[in-house]
Amino acid sequence: MGKPNMEIRIVPLERRHISILAELEQVCFADPWSENALIEELENPQAVFLTAENLRGEVLGYAGMHNILGEGYIDNIAVFPQMQGKGIGSELVNALLNYGKQNGLIFITLEVRPSNEAALSLYRKYGFQQEGVRRGYYRHPTEDAWILTRWFPPAGHESLRKE
Repeated sequence: MGKPNMEIRIVPLERRHISILAELEQVCFADPWSENALIEELENPQAVFLTAENLRGEVLGYAGMHNILGEGYIDNIAVFPQMQGKGIGSELVNALLNYGKQNGLIFITLEVRPSNEAALSLYRKYGFQQEGVRRGYYRHPTEDAWILTRWFPPAGHESLRKE
């Protein structure tokens, strides 16, 4: 699904990533997660938080999801603005999907602003489809959220994949 324009690696969230990811949250989201909220995810057995780094170990972005009873709920995917458009978001989404396949998830779902055309394009590229709307979900500015879901076929039924 497209190679990144630079060499990156996807690694599990570590304590050394927290402060820079809290800064990224401030840059990207109206309701950013705090350092403490990110730290809590280090100890959460349901958390699947991944960090994109360049080969020097510099943080480029991250993705966070929770695996709850075989269902994946993406919390955030964020890439530093100066690094966007280089395939980093694609690598992060692909890593979450690979986790979902390897761990037998039924689906992965997320909320996205309908005005976020770049994110919508990315998610659709990976087979996410609109399943619903949450009215007035976002603040600053107030906007609905589209619920996008990527279903996985039952084990042994890969030909039923919704893509």
